[in-house]
Amino acid sequence: MALDPILRPLVTGLTQDLPDIPIEVERAQGLASAEAQVGIAIEPAPANVLVSTLYIPGPTDADPVLVKVHRTPAEPGQGPRPGLVYIHGGGWSTGSALSPEMDATCGWFAANAGVVVVNVEYRLAPENPFPAGFDDCWAALTWVADNADLLGIDPERLGIGGGSAGGNLSAALTLKAKAEGGPALKLQLLEAPVVDLTMSSDSIHIFDEEYPAVAQMAAALPPRYLADPTDATNPYVSPLLAPDLSGLPRAVILTCEIDPVRDEGRRYAERLKEAGVPVEFTQYEGMLHGCWSLTLMLPSARRWRDQCVAALRTL
Repeated sequence: MALDPILRPLVTGLTQDLPDIPIEVERAQGLASAEAQVGIAIEPAPANVLVSTLYIPGPTDADPVLVKVHRTPAEPGQGPRPGLVYIHGGGWSTGSALSPEMDATCGWFAANAGVVVVNVEYRLAPENPFPAGFDDCWAALTWVADNADLLGIDPERLGIGGGSAGGNLSAALTLKAKAEGGPALKLQLLEAPVVDLTMSSDSIHIFDEEYPAVAQMAAALPPRYLADPTDATNPYVSPLLAPDLSGLPRAVILTCEIDPVRDEGRRYAERLKEAGVPVEFTQYEGMLHGCWSLTLMLPSARRWRDQCVAALRTL
């Protein structure tokens, strides 16, 4: 496995053990890094994207959920547009819908795929372990479906997607939507999804020596997200373990070659196909987990983004 040469300078410092820093500092550093990268490594959203912030009902009256809605101005005579509920990554413990990186990603999707993107700010672990964030995302998904007219969305053309932990939540929500009889989803866009929190896929440990920090980050996921380790076998935590994947929406799954969660993404695509679900699967060679946002510096990141846009256009 050969890392893309453009990424080598970025991983030089990842050969050492990760520092033990408070989660609040880790989150602040992540937001600052994303802000610094937009316009340098991450292509900003097109200027014509309109953004609004809403507070919608959450799982309980005491827990409203913030969402950011990204859209382009309506054209004369234009009817409702397809909708995408998009969920940010960050290992369930970092990341934010308020991140400049998410504004860039959602804005690009809105402008180039013609969709209305609703980005969800869900509660983070470890303060709020499973199922808090999952419940917030479910509340957002059902609210979007129930209020499609308000958002200018066609409820018959609704998709869900996200990267890493966001891919996990998206896959899990399709399972719940099937079990609950709706919302009716037409697409699941899963970018390097984490779909097996039992950490039993073949690729989990193959990066221990060459990229130890990458391996450490993967190993840190279950203890942060799960207050009860036995929840790792819950299909809403590990969608790969769901006994029946039939009847789920069409899936577009993208994975990175240099990524501990690589093989579980491939296996999820295989299981969906076996269940009769239409699947488009692509593994990006030389790509490192999380680098798909670096569209101004990495040609493969641009191809990744364009593949996502093409998938959303099918809505």
